[in-house]
Amino acid sequence: MSFYPQIKQFFLGKSLPTSAHSEERLSNGAALAVLSSDALSSVAYATEEILLVLVAAGSGALGLSLQTTLFLKNALRAKKSRIVTTVRYYL
Repeated sequence: MSFYPQIKQFFLGKSLPTSAHSEERLSNGAALAVLSSDALSSVAYATEEILLVLVAAGSGALGLSLQTTLFLKNALRAKKSRIVTTVRYYL
């Protein structure tokens, strides 16, 4: 027996009936605005934290900051591309 359904219900509560789903849904534009801003802020904070760790590691590790910055720049570029594609698809 799996306890997953009981654990899920304990933490998340009872599921909504199908008839209530339409009242709780966001439009595509509103949902994209809410969800994509969360992902972008996570990426921004991660960049800051990585550079703080490099600074704390000392001047020897600062040589890695250029490679780290280039990697993060490419990761952000790929993220932007995916978000633009998603927005174009839904709007």
